[in-house]
Amino acid sequence: MSLLLWSVEGIPSFSGRVWILVQGIIFAWIAANAATWLHGHLTKVKAPRVGKNPWISGLWQARKHFVVNGKRLTQEAYARDKHSMYWVQTGDMERLVLPSVHIEELRKLPESHIDSRVAVVERNLGWYNRVDIILKSTAHVDVCRTQLVQNLGQITEGQISTLDAVFRREMKACYQDEDFHSFNAAETFLNIVNRSVAKALVGEGLCDDDRWLQLCLDTTVNTGRMCRDLQPWPDLLRPIVCRFLNARRSLDRDFTASQKILTDAIKSRTRGDGNVDILQWLIDRHDGTYDEAGLQFLTNQTLFIAIAATRSTASSIVNTLFDLVAYPEHQETLRSEIRTTLAAHGSWCLEAIQGMKRLDSFIKESQRLHHHLLLSFNRKVKQPITLSSGTKIPAGTFISTPAYWAARDPNAFPPTGDGFEPWRWSDLREEAEQKGHSSIPYLASTPSPHNLHWGYGRNACPGRFMAAVEVKLIIAWIIWNFDVSWPLGQTKRPENLFIDERVLPDPTQHIRFRRRVRT
Repeated sequence: MSLLLWSVEGIPSFSGRVWILVQGIIFAWIAANAATWLHGHLTKVKAPRVGKNPWISGLWQARKHFVVNGKRLTQEAYARDKHSMYWVQTGDMERLVLPSVHIEELRKLPESHIDSRVAVVERNLGWYNRVDIILKSTAHVDVCRTQLVQNLGQITEGQISTLDAVFRREMKACYQDEDFHSFNAAETFLNIVNRSVAKALVGEGLCDDDRWLQLCLDTTVNTGRMCRDLQPWPDLLRPIVCRFLNARRSLDRDFTASQKILTDAIKSRTRGDGNVDILQWLIDRHDGTYDEAGLQFLTNQTLFIAIAATRSTASSIVNTLFDLVAYPEHQETLRSEIRTTLAAHGSWCLEAIQGMKRLDSFIKESQRLHHHLLLSFNRKVKQPITLSSGTKIPAGTFISTPAYWAARDPNAFPPTGDGFEPWRWSDLREEAEQKGHSSIPYLASTPSPHNLHWGYGRNACPGRFMAAVEVKLIIAWIIWNFDVSWPLGQTKRPENLFIDERVLPDPTQHIRFRRRVRT
């Protein structure tokens, strides 16, 4: 029987014509991929491979192998030869991992040659979950680099004004007696950060709107879930598969609800209203009208900032909290610094928070040891580049660096690399100030080639100054207002979770809190 369906006249029937079209699409896809593979094979950088080869074991098996074994694979590669590049198939794509020594020369290249925004979209499959908004506008970056920094004092004052109420809401039991109470750290501080970010993002009113706050959390969760659900599928099938995913339906539903809430807020404002929040600054920069498309665009931008600001900040706070509990001998030193600084400034304010140098050092050391990603400084090569070593990297290559292990290199961070030295950065800062040198390299908000917590170069996290202050504020608030400890019987910090390239503080860990009562 023929593969095609034919009518009695010898002309393909409708179903037959559909089948011919399907065959043509499949053939074209195979031919295009074969041509891409052949071109890539001929121009590909010659480097050893770490993990399974997708062309031998199959793409799905190679991806799965890295998702489960990514920590071991990247650690062994760094220990074997940190100065060599290698290929690795991660859970999302094949990457050329370059030694950290190349970061300085790479950061100087224009975006016409290597692009971080395209890399973010590709890593997160942003065409399916609206993360590709960052390719359509740079307004969110511009706002964070200018107005957010210029108004950081007022933004911080706003967050401070709500912090007591936020803690009372999320840790209610601690305010009812003087006993210890146990809370899931990841869940509790995700909620606290979500409320704190909302104050800076959308200002008065919406920052207390439970509907908006829940939509931000759900969108954050489903954006990542959408990406993870699509990753195992071939590129050709993703546009079809995504239509049947629960995460897609949830994202669409929540986006519609978010747009309705924001539409009321946007229409109640005008350009130049003077509100000190990110939504107002996005409105001021919006050069379109407030028709359906314009409102969708502003909603997309606002939700993207909420996603970017909430999850990573909460993880940093939880990691620092775990280190605070793991090294209880440093708690009183930090509490004493907070006491002195608050006395000098009279109250909680940006200047007081910036004056907590030891706390800043403690947080930066925690960030160094607990990067969010195994591989970072992710870039998509758009035009062929040649490294100082002579290596030619063709367009289309996805490059990364071994950020997690570079941050634990004993040569860069003596004596052991993976040892927690809480005053490492405050000591270096004091030494620099005594010599009349800049202390900026030693601040928690400053990245370096061996410490990529915030990224690096012109595309380092544009909101890192607010995020660094927020982490510092919340940790200082905890130290000042609470005693903290592990659950009874626990003595050690829980191991981080390594899933694909992501590194997460244990989401099941509970911490005991007891409110400190002052007379």
